[in-house]
Amino acid sequence: MIGATDTQEGGPTMPRRDTSALKWLLGATLRNHRKGARKSLRDSADLLGVSDSKISNMESGRYGQPADEVAKLFAFYGAESDRVERIIELIEAEDEGTWWSPWSRILPEWLRLYSGLEGMANSVFVYEPLVVHALLQTEDYANAVAASARRLRPADADQVVQFRMERQRRIFEEPDSLRLHAVLEESVLHRPVGDPRAMRGQLLNLLKVAELPNVDLQVIRTDVGVHVGHNGQFTLLGFADFDDAVYVELQEDAVHLHDPAQARAYRMSSMSLRDAALGQRETASLITSLIKEL
Repeated sequence: MIGATDTQEGGPTMPRRDTSALKWLLGATLRNHRKGARKSLRDSADLLGVSDSKISNMESGRYGQPADEVAKLFAFYGAESDRVERIIELIEAEDEGTWWSPWSRILPEWLRLYSGLEGMANSVFVYEPLVVHALLQTEDYANAVAASARRLRPADADQVVQFRMERQRRIFEEPDSLRLHAVLEESVLHRPVGDPRAMRGQLLNLLKVAELPNVDLQVIRTDVGVHVGHNGQFTLLGFADFDDAVYVELQEDAVHLHDPAQARAYRMSSMSLRDAALGQRETASLITSLIKEL
């Protein structure tokens, strides 16, 4: 794993700030507040003396979002002043680059946005029905997963794995910066990925990670039957000053959701999945028993 004080080039660690992700979050949060306040694009445009299209572009994150205009809009929508002040501080902070830039060549646009969002989040809930989530993978397991990816060139596999290891640094070496709750299907623990040594190492790693104070790990037994996770994998991201976001990965793309109703639906699903899963102690016992069988 890349060290806590080094990036891929060996320099100081890059703060987990991402300008594109910040603009996307800010724009989506502005849109949510406008709709919640029952204001139209025209209402907001009249406030600033601009066109409707500028407000629309601000909400999409495609257009510049001047701090003074953002502050006026949030005040118009009745947002909490303390929250607005913190958001304005983020907007005005010096741009120090993007933490994932060493891997930009191999990251598609949709994964760049997710990486920025994950880097800014303070909590992440993941549901995985097929493989161990990237934030929990060992390097051997990640290598095996990368090798099986048809859309990934073999020459880029090592870079993908190192990128995943860097994502994990927030869990292992910055425990106060990210809270992770992962729910896996029991079949994930049985599915062979790599050789038996890699699988044993991965299961041992799950036990190790589950002991961290910022990680909750649960497994849904196969005999539970059909449940709310039947639609597949998803990630729910929580932020200190922005609304929740949802990430759903597709074959060659991904969907990023920020609508409050959609986020609420996924949050309810996350709660149902937690209820359907084994407790953390029972999960650890199950993983331990599987290790003994290897």
